[in-house]
Amino acid sequence: MQGADELARAQERYLNIGRTETHAIVLAASRGNALHELTHDKPKVMLTIGGKTLLRRLSDEFKIQSINKITVVAGYKADAIDTSGIELCINHNYESTGELNSLLCAKERFHDSMIITYGDLLFRGYILRDLLDTPGEIVAVVDSALEDSHKSGSPDYVYCSKPDDRSMFSQDIDLRHISENEACDIGDPSGRWIGMLRVQGEGLVWLNNALTELQKRKDFSSLTIPDLLNHLVEQGNPVKVHYIHGHWLDVNSIEDIDRAGDFTK
Repeated sequence: MQGADELARAQERYLNIGRTETHAIVLAASRGNALHELTHDKPKVMLTIGGKTLLRRLSDEFKIQSINKITVVAGYKADAIDTSGIELCINHNYESTGELNSLLCAKERFHDSMIITYGDLLFRGYILRDLLDTPGEIVAVVDSALEDSHKSGSPDYVYCSKPDDRSMFSQDIDLRHISENEACDIGDPSGRWIGMLRVQGEGLVWLNNALTELQKRKDFSSLTIPDLLNHLVEQGNPVKVHYIHGHWLDVNSIEDIDRAGDFTK
């Protein structure tokens, strides 16, 4: 491991050269009710894990990949969010609306190369780095390690054109459907969506069109990002998949706090 710190600095300096400027949108409007008193005076994104808040850990990972324009969509206890290094949007209707309404709050900050992610996500840095290098106008990160029993919350099962072959090389995989129900009639799930996707180029046009169409639905206020991805696929817009195998965690419960502490060591 000699020279590891020097190598890390060199990677940060040189590996991002030639990439398109990318922005980030972090959806962080919820309290995280399952965390009880831990989120009494602050939103989940401001929980401290291993000496840093979830939001700071996300920001640090973005900045390593030269993503310096970060927009956070807040709601619950928005005034408790540390705004250094970020821009804040407020979903004032966070209690009665879902993820797509939060995403719409940041529409003026949309960019033709952007990452959209949940604010309670912890992940190894290579996941974001590899996502930025994966071809596709819209790419969703999918964990093929379905056997992992340590993930909390309701999983979003993903059905893909091909299973993960654990290849060292980039795989050309299309997303077919996302569902909370594992017993889907289109076959066995290929993995679970971790809560991160990238949009670029023509994908931004598809995204804006989809949001305009979905806003006409009576149930728009309850729709999620998986609903958006399913709509994009149904409209014939190819959503690509970047497979990973573990190395991430979302913080949904008290039990996750301990796991997150171990994860960040």
